Amino acid sequence: MTFDFVMFRYRPSLVGAIVSLTIFFILSGLHFWQWFRTRQIIILCVVLGALGEVGGYATRIGCHFNNKNWAGFIVQGVLILTGPLFFAATIYMMLGRTIRLAGGEDVSIIKPKWCTRLFLTADISTLIIQGLGGSIMGTMQLALAIAGEKIIIAGLSLQVATFVAFIIVATDFHIRMNRKARNTSVADASDEWRKMLWILYSVSSLILFRCIFRLIEYSMGNASYLMAHEWCLYVFDTVPMVFVLILMLILQPTKYFPATEKRLSGEDCEELRAISSTG
Repeated sequence: MTFDFVMFRYRPSLVGAIVSLTIFFILSGLHFWQWFRTRQIIILCVVLGALGEVGGYATRIGCHFNNKNWAGFIVQGVLILTGPLFFAATIYMMLGRTIRLAGGEDVSIIKPKWCTRLFLTADISTLIIQGLGGSIMGTMQLALAIAGEKIIIAGLSLQVATFVAFIIVATDFHIRMNRKARNTSVADASDEWRKMLWILYSVSSLILFRCIFRLIEYSMGNASYLMAHEWCLYVFDTVPMVFVLILMLILQPTKYFPATEKRLSGEDCEELRAISSTG
């Protein structure tokens, strides 16, 4: 019995890699300029994710000329797979700030200070699991390779579950906050928290769509149609991530935060330190 595993079942498209690299490079530059002007940490997370995409597609250019290069295959795969982690970190931090912006700490099923910690920790865990699975598959031994593939699938399943849970928490808060607004005699001072939630829904849906594609892709196996045809990567991964960056750039959700929420708060710093200490 042999393990049917091939690094690339095609020669990576040079044009596709160059176009994707150019688009992500331009978008990362625009987001970096936005960060430079505002110095908001959540924008910096977007920049880091975009740079991961840039590195991934830059590596695919090299893979076009040598699609048997194991190091190139691993680097491009890891960078493209993990770039959205930073986009996810952005929306996780935004949910906590949106809850505080709405003054809805009392109706949220998860307190704002826990939103970043819980969801980002779960997402980092999926990264570790997927990285472990990839390293085990790299042994190219049948038993270990099959185990590695299953570990990656488990990591992707956890990633999808995390996003579903995030959307449920955001939707539940939205419903409860609307009910609170109707039951109080004081009118909403601002409608900005609702705008924030709709932005989060849009971006989260795109990332979740991409994660589900990745889960199906790996579940079908290395010899599947999705793995063997490069267009699937560009349509179901590259394009959604480009739209995420465009939406974040055009809608600029951070502009809805008051001045006291513009920069990374001490509470956010504490959460990120706690998460880092677990890594």
